[in-house]
Amino acid sequence: MKNILPWLKKNWIVPTLCIFTIAVLGCTWWFSSAWNESIREEQQKAANDLLTKVNNTKVTYALPLVAGQDKAVEISEPPNSFYTQKFSERKKQLLEQRESIVKLAEAFNKGDKKALIDGLFPSPGPGQEQFKVLEFVQKLAGNPTQGTQSAYQGLLDSVRAGGPVNSSQLEAQLNDVLRRETEKIRGNSANRELTQSEKESLAKLLLDARKTEYVRRANEISIYADMSVFPSSASSGPGNYGAATTGSNQILLTAPATPPGIRQTFLWQADFWLLQDVFAIIRNANTASDGRLASEKDAVVKRIEKIEILPWHVQTASESTGAFGNPGAPAAPGEFKDSISGHADGASTEYDVRRARVTLIVSSARLPELFNAIGRTNFAFVVGFAMDKVDGWQDLSQGYYYGDENVVRVLLDLEFTWLRSWTEPLFPPSVRTALGLPDLAAPGSEGHTEEGPK
Repeated sequence: MKNILPWLKKNWIVPTLCIFTIAVLGCTWWFSSAWNESIREEQQKAANDLLTKVNNTKVTYALPLVAGQDKAVEISEPPNSFYTQKFSERKKQLLEQRESIVKLAEAFNKGDKKALIDGLFPSPGPGQEQFKVLEFVQKLAGNPTQGTQSAYQGLLDSVRAGGPVNSSQLEAQLNDVLRRETEKIRGNSANRELTQSEKESLAKLLLDARKTEYVRRANEISIYADMSVFPSSASSGPGNYGAATTGSNQILLTAPATPPGIRQTFLWQADFWLLQDVFAIIRNANTASDGRLASEKDAVVKRIEKIEILPWHVQTASESTGAFGNPGAPAAPGEFKDSISGHADGASTEYDVRRARVTLIVSSARLPELFNAIGRTNFAFVVGFAMDKVDGWQDLSQGYYYGDENVVRVLLDLEFTWLRSWTEPLFPPSVRTALGLPDLAAPGSEGHTEEGPK
């Protein structure tokens, strides 16, 4: 012990460090124990919070809205492989059905409407413009010198249209009947006066002969109509292309002396499509249950008196600005400023609206059949209607025989909706500019645009 004390005095730092080390280790153990407990509690709390979030997590499973539903099918549930698979399969099925319906609607809307000639729209090939335009106008207006029938006459033929009995020819036939029957009655007494009874018999015979001729003609055709029903005038011939901005557009009667531009030929083409829709209504109305066109005396629509092609916004659109030339902004789709259908010409980028006004002689008792035919034809709407009586005797004197049915004169304002999905690929560059559409890219050159002839 005596030796320890001097050593401690001499080496006091050693025991001091030992004591300090022991104290530090003790404090460190105490603090680390406290810290470990705190860390464990924090980590446990974080793990519990995360587990709670996972347990409370929900996924919204939804299907596209289907026509006829007030709202889309939608449920919120925790992640579930069964729901995920079933909703994915059903969504794919609905989208495929929707796509097929869109394709059916486009096919129904387009029908048999196509360009009259190939290679003209949207732009003819280099050096082909003049040749293609000439081919188009000859196809549309016809070429009598080459025996080519006009496309408009083809529309009339599609509904078995024809004119009434030729009055002068009928009178000549009746006069011949009168002469022969009078000679037969008089016999050898060529100069004797006919009795009242003989005159009445002759009158009845002539009346029957006239009616027989009317019925014969009515059985030959399905409707009274000829080229005069189309909107045309002398000014729509050479030098005037009939692109009206008011009133009715004019059809092309003869090939113009000066070749028109691509834009004008497209406007004629679009007007022809409109006429195709109008004649499709007539054809549907007059088709009998056996699928064939009924004879005129049995048809719903007896006669086409007049067809007017109303201008559309492409004709008045400014090519320089792409703005619409019609006064005032077009109504938005779904509003009823311009039409009771809610469709406004020029208001949508998905469709265009075309309108026509037709005057028809129709069986009054079968008017519902006409309206049903309109409903079955394209996306057609009646946006205006007027009805008037017909002077049957006056029409009969002109050769128009309507059978035994009572008839009325109806004026219909018809509206047709054309989907851009089939029309836009045929828009010439100038029409695309007028509508504010981007230029079409030339085939095989990404990002390159082709102006083409206008």
